[in-house]
Amino acid sequence: MNHSLKTISNSITWVLLLSLVTLGLGNSVTRGQSQDATNTDASQVAEEESAPEDESAANAEEEIEEPPYTPKSKSELQKSLTSLQYKVTQNSDTEPAFRNKYWDNKKPGLYRCIVCGQSLFSSDTKYKSGTGWPSFYDPIKKNHVGYKTERFFFTTRTEVHCSRCKAHLGHVFDDGPKEKTGMRYCMNSASLRFEPQSETDKQAPDQPAESSLSEL
Repeated sequence: MNHSLKTISNSITWVLLLSLVTLGLGNSVTRGQSQDATNTDASQVAEEESAPEDESAANAEEEIEEPPYTPKSKSELQKSLTSLQYKVTQNSDTEPAFRNKYWDNKKPGLYRCIVCGQSLFSSDTKYKSGTGWPSFYDPIKKNHVGYKTERFFFTTRTEVHCSRCKAHLGHVFDDGPKEKTGMRYCMNSASLRFEPQSETDKQAPDQPAESSLSEL
């Protein structure tokens, strides 16, 4: 009889111990799930907070609106362009140095292709090269200009054209500002149309002008 009671007592003890162990494991799993949920929520909040910055960066790249473009025939181009503009953009001619429209233009704004209107250069990258042609150290977007190697006798040079309509713009050389890109985009004024900066974006009168502009 005493042996049976002892056996029952031991069984009850084991059952209680197993119940306590199971309860402890259950609480541990619950705490772990709660912690995971908290980490997931924090991660989602971080992603939501960073989203506006990513959207702002994307919007900044798309600030410049590009006008629609329909290719024109040779006769249409001759009617819409001046004689010099046509010779430069269509026949790769070069206008006279120091006797062109934008070589010393110091106003802030945007330079677009005279043929299709695509944005090409910003006044922010224009600098005084001393060549007598408007010079820039970088295009406004890399894919807005195209390149072609030209060979003359024993020398070569790189022609620059509008990537959209293929209008000849000028040439690019590697003697530009070393502290910038080191490149000099030597453009023809006749291939460009200057778009002044809007009144709302203009620099305040009491704010000093950018050094790159003041040196032009």
